[in-house]
Amino acid sequence: MLTRLIQGEEGGERLTHRELLHNCIFLLNAGHETTSNLIGNALVALHDHPEQKQPLLAAPELIGSAIEEVLRFESSNQLGNRITTEAVDVGGVRMAPQTQITLCIGAANRDPAQFPDPDRFDIGRNPNRHVAFASGIHQCAGMNLARLEGRIALSHFLARFPGFTLARPPLRGGRARFRGFLAVPARLG
Repeated sequence: MLTRLIQGEEGGERLTHRELLHNCIFLLNAGHETTSNLIGNALVALHDHPEQKQPLLAAPELIGSAIEEVLRFESSNQLGNRITTEAVDVGGVRMAPQTQITLCIGAANRDPAQFPDPDRFDIGRNPNRHVAFASGIHQCAGMNLARLEGRIALSHFLARFPGFTLARPPLRGGRARFRGFLAVPARLG
């Protein structure tokens, strides 16, 4: 993919150095960091909630629902940016066109008006209309791949190491936009 970005279009149109750099950063963040955070967040959430881990071990077909709940409960991407295209009122606040807005995805996924008992981790939650991948025209183009990678990684890990435990507290990453861990030391026994 990077080679294609560097080579440009057949007609000779190429990205500028700045555009290429921004696309590389986007691919790294969207295609790697969010998915690796999803997997780490899932392992920690299941460790911290053994009452949810055991049903998943007993019924591996729940993996899809479990991944959706991890995406809601511990969204890998916590923030989104938008710019208004016209004047709009949101919650009684008037915003002019071109107003820059930061959306708090993690907070939206814990909205008690949308999710009963939002601070409870529940792999059987249904419906689970989280916005971890945004929605509408802004939804993540790689969301199906991220879900697939998450399901495969977590189901294979649990099949091989069903008794995993944390060896010591995991170390959170220090970034506001992405929620994940720098280290999840585990005993695989």
